[in-house]
Amino acid sequence: MSGSGEAAQNAAAGLPRPLRTISDEFRELQSVVSRFQSQLDAVDGTIGLHPLGPVNVEQAQASFSQACKRLRSSLVSYRDTTLASWNQLFATGAMQHPHLANMQADSPTVAATKRMAAATQELGDMRKIADTLHQDIGSCQKILVDAAGEAISRALADDGPGTSLLLIERLKTSAKRLGLAHYTDVQNRDGAEVTTVTLAGGISVIDVDIGATKEHMKVKISYVSDIAHDQRIDVLMLGRLQTGDIHGFEKLVDEMAELDRLTKEKAPANFIHNTFAVVATLAAIQQQELAKLDDDFKQVLKRGSGIALPYMRHVGPSTMYYMSPAVAYGLSEHQWTEIAANNLPTVAELPRCMWLDYVWEPSNKQHCFLSATVQQHCVDPDHMAEESAGQKVLSYAHPTIEGLEMRFLEFAQLPAQDAGVASADAQTTQASGVWIPYTLVARLAPELLACALTVRGIMLATGQPTESSPGASQDSPRLLEDAPTLERLIYADCVADNSSTLFQAVHRVGQSTSLVKLESPQIRAWSISRIPITSMHQVLAVAPLLRRQAMFNELLASCFSTTAVDTSAHSESADPGITVSAKTFANDPFRIDIAIKKDTDTAEQGVALRVSESTEVLAWTHQALGVSESPDLLVAMSGVSSTTLTKDTAHKNLSRVADLCISIPIISQWLQTHPQ
Repeated sequence: MSGSGEAAQNAAAGLPRPLRTISDEFRELQSVVSRFQSQLDAVDGTIGLHPLGPVNVEQAQASFSQACKRLRSSLVSYRDTTLASWNQLFATGAMQHPHLANMQADSPTVAATKRMAAATQELGDMRKIADTLHQDIGSCQKILVDAAGEAISRALADDGPGTSLLLIERLKTSAKRLGLAHYTDVQNRDGAEVTTVTLAGGISVIDVDIGATKEHMKVKISYVSDIAHDQRIDVLMLGRLQTGDIHGFEKLVDEMAELDRLTKEKAPANFIHNTFAVVATLAAIQQQELAKLDDDFKQVLKRGSGIALPYMRHVGPSTMYYMSPAVAYGLSEHQWTEIAANNLPTVAELPRCMWLDYVWEPSNKQHCFLSATVQQHCVDPDHMAEESAGQKVLSYAHPTIEGLEMRFLEFAQLPAQDAGVASADAQTTQASGVWIPYTLVARLAPELLACALTVRGIMLATGQPTESSPGASQDSPRLLEDAPTLERLIYADCVADNSSTLFQAVHRVGQSTSLVKLESPQIRAWSISRIPITSMHQVLAVAPLLRRQAMFNELLASCFSTTAVDTSAHSESADPGITVSAKTFANDPFRIDIAIKKDTDTAEQGVALRVSESTEVLAWTHQALGVSESPDLLVAMSGVSSTTLTKDTAHKNLSRVADLCISIPIISQWLQTHPQ
């Protein structure tokens, strides 16, 4: 949860720090602005300053405000304690010296003043050098710590002698860096010496057993308060240690320490309990979706809110909201069973999967944290939940699973007794929970390139006013060469030499080749990095929106995601190649029209492809759309309104092929063997 800048500061925490000066405050303010600006200046040109971008704008605004306040305080203090007012100078007679007006440039007074100014300048230069040296020492210390971690990881992988001692010292160093207390205890177990390193925070305690071999390793987390622990966190941490991933293990300890710190500082709001409550809520949502989908996890991943897989990637809840069909259909039934039971350790390493990792972030609005008596946000269908003035049970229709209604606890902050005393940083305690300025945030891994329609849909689903991001509500084409478009960015991700503006690639499917060419980019691109969640029912709507965009991106990427082949090297017995022309639409950013033509034929086959709201790839032939052949088939097909592209009118077999492969080259080759 800490950035690289914070890590460097932590690494230098043990160094003596000089007193802060006005120049320090100026540099701090400049640093806040620079960090904010660096997050906005994306290399690919995507727009970052929007509610779903990489920057927590609320936190950046608070940091800037605090830096300004500290600078103002330093200036006021300097004025009051150092500078004398004109009245004070006249009162002491300092300004009425008889020789002041006729003072010579080489007089002793002027010379002394110059020496004082030079000494002050020298002190200022020395202070700058000291500050720079302090920062460099901190950076070097961090580099050394990282290098030591890599060395320990290699030693653990080799299981060489002395590895346990290195690991013990490393854990002690990590505890100091994170502000945790640490203790060691040596015991003899089954004839082997085992050292237990205890990392203790204010609430959570992590016991790490280290022996001569990996078999003696063990991780156990406990709490000083009455909190039900989930042993899957122990398994996650132990797995990182046994595989030699020291940095990964320390990141997990860092997350636990952050939850511990927030729970202690923001009491009675319990971040650890609320993290477990989010895990339980996602599991309850999944159970109700499974009951409606005949316990089919593939359908949950296709039509539901994703597969809940907590403690697979970090200390907290995670959801896999999209898996490429090529990966999904390659998994065995046993692997799907293991995923369903949350027992497949390699699931987090599966390629072409997209995740939502839930974390806590500061907010400028207060949100309700559950009390210890409330275990989750989702209410079972047959459970009679009590309601009160600040707590209601509301039903929500599932957006993509017909006939499924789910109930959630919704909270309302009661008016304070004295509204004039309330502030954004204050906390309010009610029977249902505690209201503090923190919110749950779903971080996307990896970030998702999205059209304005997806951005606006997520903002509406999460209760964010679209007026705060006016550009996100504009679907007009972006045809400027330097403007970020979805097509250009996906092309750059797929092709090594992305300097070309032709947007084409050669594919080989079996013994056939196809050249896919995309016309001028049309769709404006946004990068979605994080989604603030103010109520858990919003997950039902957010996951399908993200999945639809991810599926369209994969369909679009299929035009380019290949290594070009030399068509001249093919033998005469190889099938003749085909040329596929593709066209996207700014006013319908989930539609791609393609025109397919054999190199030895003049006739074209047109197909309209569209990713539906239910995350299915549907297909229509140009004949079924009533479009006759013309010199430019794509132009003729573009006149077909998207409102007529319904599931009822879609080509059944072609849609099934498109939905299974999500690949325009494969769809084109299938049409060659199954002419319409």
